[in-house]
Amino acid sequence: YISNQTSDNRRNVARKYANAIITEGFDNSRVVINFSNFAHFASSTRSVGYKYALDEIGRNDILDMNSEDALNELMHYFANDCITIDDKITLDCISATLYILEIEHPADLKNIETNTLIKVLVCQFAKFKFAQLFDKQIRNKDPLNADKIILDMQNYIYYTMENSLTNELLSSINPQNLAEEKIVKEIIEQAFNLMKEFYGE
Repeated sequence: YISNQTSDNRRNVARKYANAIITEGFDNSRVVINFSNFAHFASSTRSVGYKYALDEIGRNDILDMNSEDALNELMHYFANDCITIDDKITLDCISATLYILEIEHPADLKNIETNTLIKVLVCQFAKFKFAQLFDKQIRNKDPLNADKIILDMQNYIYYTMENSLTNELLSSINPQNLAEEKIVKEIIEQAFNLMKEFYGE
């Protein structure tokens, strides 16, 4: 694909990427755990309030911070201060998700449905994980055009997954809008399976 960027080659790369992720699996995945913890916090913010949600995670100190500092502190908290590669991806995903959902203060999470939050997180994960897996390979083969190639593939993957994760599908997996680890895992697995099917076996 790097040397011949046709639509067929792009589909082939996306299919192989989805298959690799499915094969690796998400058992004991830090990303799944981090996403479910963040989704639970957002759900608590909506159901019992921002202050109580902070109490639940033992971070009352964040309550008096300004919007920017509070968001930054929470992102790093749920990404475990980027201890591992998966934690770093978590941070990138949460940051991008907050931007897309126009969250200017953590308390704004009360306005976001859990399924919507999980969907955006999963789509962002698909995008950032691709870059993490293939960045070095692409830069070694075509350093001059690497940024464009990576961005094009990321956007291609993101929008395919965004269209695949319909509201109907999310409601069938998670009808009660729960922020549980097993549900996040099922949604992310389903998303990559749909992506693999979309691009062909």
